Amino acid sequence: MMISDTFEHLKSGLLELDMETAVDATKSIADTGDTQAVKDAVDTVADALQTVGKRFQDGEWFLAELVYAGEISKEIMNILSPLMEAGALGSAGTIVVGTVAGDLHDLGKNIFMNYAKSAGFNMIDLGIDVPARQFVDAVKEHHPLALGMSCLLTSTDAEIGKVVEELKRHGLRDRVKVIIGGAALTEQFAKNAGVDAFAPDAVTGTDIVKKWSSP
Repeated sequence: MMISDTFEHLKSGLLELDMETAVDATKSIADTGDTQAVKDAVDTVADALQTVGKRFQDGEWFLAELVYAGEISKEIMNILSPLMEAGALGSAGTIVVGTVAGDLHDLGKNIFMNYAKSAGFNMIDLGIDVPARQFVDAVKEHHPLALGMSCLLTSTDAEIGKVVEELKRHGLRDRVKVIIGGAALTEQFAKNAGVDAFAPDAVTGTDIVKKWSSP
């Protein structure tokens, strides 16, 4: 089978939510040991995820499909990531993510992590119920391109403002872009909270951070 067919199988596996086909194609590409082929495979995943995002935004696909596509991409990246590092393809930058204090939801955060990782970002996951101070400490430690906060509860949305204030207090606000997402949040909320962007879904969020990472 020609390598171009393998890329087609990788893409169609992802878009048809066929984990086995996608993973088999990825392993075939990985077995070539070709750094360029690995990079092309990552680009193929990113391209497929753009289509996934469009289907979701257009209402053709629902959350279950979005989640499963993210899981398939995670399996693919688990195979490709070690080879990417070996080939020193470099990272698109670091993103620190976490769900704000008082909120124990991590589904949206985890989907975003899968997608951003597939786009070549180095992800630092702080988990759930993360206090403002921990976000600030992580920014100090990892010098990320972006800080992502997830919030699904209206009762905890004030935490986002606290993190922004803490970043300012430590002189870090100008050094990191802040992106937020979650059911409790809106574009207007993002403006009022003084963050850089609101992501209605994981694909949009990844696209926004990709723009920030471009020179």
